[in-house]
Amino acid sequence: MPFSKHGNKQKRIRRLAVFLAFAIVLPFAEALSSGPEDDVVSQGQETPSQVVEPSPSVQEVGSDSSKVAPTVLPFIIEQEPQNQAPVIGIDGPECFSSLFEGGSIPVSISVSDEDDSSVILDLATQIGDDVLDLTEYIVGGTSLIVPGVSEVSFPIPDEAGAYLLLIAHATDSDGASSEAALVISNRCP
Repeated sequence: MPFSKHGNKQKRIRRLAVFLAFAIVLPFAEALSSGPEDDVVSQGQETPSQVVEPSPSVQEVGSDSSKVAPTVLPFIIEQEPQNQAPVIGIDGPECFSSLFEGGSIPVSISVSDEDDSSVILDLATQIGDDVLDLTEYIVGGTSLIVPGVSEVSFPIPDEAGAYLLLIAHATDSDGASSEAALVISNRCP
């Protein structure tokens, strides 16, 4: 018999859940299915002559006399525009073996952003599994007014192998971030 009580209890819980779901959804369904005339009458206006006519941009649906009219809301819903991420590009030499020993590699980072006036930059190089931060070599600091170009000149890392992988990031004041990469070969063609 304990199995039977457990089964009845689950049935009661399911019925209660279905009842609650309908109790919550039913008022929304009635509100969505009511037309603009129902809204005006329910707001306490007595005469149907005060019904707001839909704008001429509303199109008829179907060839019979059924019409779809928008529900007139007493408020306007405004959505905030989504933040656009900055657009970043990185440019530099094709190879660095032609540079003299102990020389530096010149790189430029260009950034634009439609909805912000400045960004924060960072630059790193990946050598094998290690990441070497090159942000300190950004001329003029990490803050850049956009659109703009920032110059970087950094020494050739001792650990540089067949190539250098440079990765630059630009982050705007709202937190949106973009990334650009540049591969510089060690040997020039």
